[in-house]
Amino acid sequence: MTQRILATLLLAAGTALLAGESEIPLALDLPTTSRLQDWDMGIRFTHRFLEPAKGASKDFYGLDGGNYPGIGIDFGIKAVPGLNAQIYRTADNKTVTLALQQELLAGPAFRLSARVERFDETIKRAQLPYGEVGISGASLQLPAELAMGSITVLLVPTWLSRTTSSDKGLFTAGAGLRWQVASRHALLAEYYPRPSRLPGSTYGAAGSLGYNFRTQKHRFTLMATSANGTTAHQVLGGDYAGGPRGAGRWTLAFNLVRMF
Repeated sequence: MTQRILATLLLAAGTALLAGESEIPLALDLPTTSRLQDWDMGIRFTHRFLEPAKGASKDFYGLDGGNYPGIGIDFGIKAVPGLNAQIYRTADNKTVTLALQQELLAGPAFRLSARVERFDETIKRAQLPYGEVGISGASLQLPAELAMGSITVLLVPTWLSRTTSSDKGLFTAGAGLRWQVASRHALLAEYYPRPSRLPGSTYGAAGSLGYNFRTQKHRFTLMATSANGTTAHQVLGGDYAGGPRGAGRWTLAFNLVRMF
């Protein structure tokens, strides 16, 4: 019993230490309250396969199909304590995002940040059957985390200035859960609800499940997801690329972060 209590305390202490380290604010697709210290920098690589993981060896669980890669640079701004900036580009509609994230609260259990993001789909503007492409807009988010030992709950209230199928702004909120099962290993889950103001009954909620492994300088996350895209307007908009994938059509994906 004593050994179990000691192991639990060590794991909780390790989780608290991780919260104070220099980190890119990224879970699976949702932003976290983490931040890069001083002028620290990190590079994020995202990779989303397009073919469903079903099919076994026929298409190697979707890895034989196409994919959307993305790359971004996050860096701290020492002159303003708690401020981070990000530049990110993904092949999905050749989207470029610019973001600023400011730490607001950094308690031992509760943390809160504010994030503003500008997105621009740089492909030629066109109207497709499932919506408009080549759009631009912005998102405002308030990532909030509550740490309870090895479990961290994430809530991200979000305002989007527009979506693929509507040029009217809407509010929504993504939610996540992280279980730090060991110092280097964690299990993650995220849920993206269908925004209530979406015009159309075919759109629904989406979700992601992932496993995270970390070394001193790298964070690797393998995931399965029913969401399309990686940016706030793609994942939380609810209508991107015709909406989330249906049951049985989840795809494999991964994130790779390199810290400097």
